[in-house]
Amino acid sequence: MNSSNAIDKAVRLRGGWWGPTLILLFVLTAGLLLYGYYAYPHLARDYGHNIAFDDAMFGIGLEQPIPFSHRLHVTNKEIDCYYCHSYPEHSLNAGIPSADKCLGCHNYIIPEHEEILKLKNYKANGQLIPWVRVYYNPDHVFFPHYRHINADLACQECHGEVETADRLRQVTFYMGMCIQCHTRKDAPKNCAVCHQ
Repeated sequence: MNSSNAIDKAVRLRGGWWGPTLILLFVLTAGLLLYGYYAYPHLARDYGHNIAFDDAMFGIGLEQPIPFSHRLHVTNKEIDCYYCHSYPEHSLNAGIPSADKCLGCHNYIIPEHEEILKLKNYKANGQLIPWVRVYYNPDHVFFPHYRHINADLACQECHGEVETADRLRQVTFYMGMCIQCHTRKDAPKNCAVCHQ
């Protein structure tokens, strides 16, 4: 085998003379796409500016360990939201009621109902109720409930009409929703307000 045959065989193994050209075209195309993604972010990234709140909610009502109905407690029984969610006016979180809070009523109201017996079982075993998370903010987002409550923002503006729901649907909050609200209410929009 002479040297020209060896060169031809090596060229054929790499895809002929088009092989290096195609690799170069691929690299250039990928580079241009990456440049466009970062140079024109408004064309590539969607922070949910155009998503209505109802569209941020998805799926059917989540199965919870105890099928709690906000409609029954808030609308029918007229229990104030702050009775169960006691912390939003002075804390980062609104707070999820403990089994003790629930049993403050349910030791006397339908105490032998099967769901109340489940609740009592969690309490007797010293376990927290393993609620499935419904509202999701990314970990890098700082959302202090107390600032929003003290600015007279109604809970429903972010959480929707929870008082009408038997089962809550999972919700992801998008940055665009927050920016739109801050724009409407003339609230600060610099990055450090939410990303600390």
